Amino acid sequence: MTYLLIFSAKTIENILTTIRIILLSNHKKLIASLLNFFITLIWIYSTISILDNFMKEPISILAYALGCGVGSYLGCFIEEKIALGNNMITCITESKSILTKKLRELEYQVTTLDGFGINDAKKILLIMIPRKKKFKLAHLIKRIDKDAIIVMENASYFNK
Repeated sequence: MTYLLIFSAKTIENILTTIRIILLSNHKKLIASLLNFFITLIWIYSTISILDNFMKEPISILAYALGCGVGSYLGCFIEEKIALGNNMITCITESKSILTKKLRELEYQVTTLDGFGINDAKKILLIMIPRKKKFKLAHLIKRIDKDAIIVMENASYFNK
């Protein structure tokens, strides 16, 4: 029973830590701080459990380490589903591509810049989009222009 509690506590701690980091990177400081309170309580419980039983039950270390690994994996999985924040999609396409027109018809806000490749003119498309929609847009771009180059970056607005 002790092993299961240690494993569960460490798993939950790592899940919450991953979510906390994402909240901080999306400027949600208050929620992240409150979450850190619970993370600390869980860490204290799991660490005391390990230290208290270390010599009598060394397998508790394995439960702790497994909880770390599973918690990190599940935290990343949950973070992908939550997908807070925005991405800046930079797309490089041929200058005569119909991509900009098609994306605007679908009501994407596209800013275009002129660029130059090794041999010819290019169009550089900049599109700010919620992270939850980034793969949908990338697949759409590739359906319209299979040769387009797509770069995705985390981005935030500056409105001050």
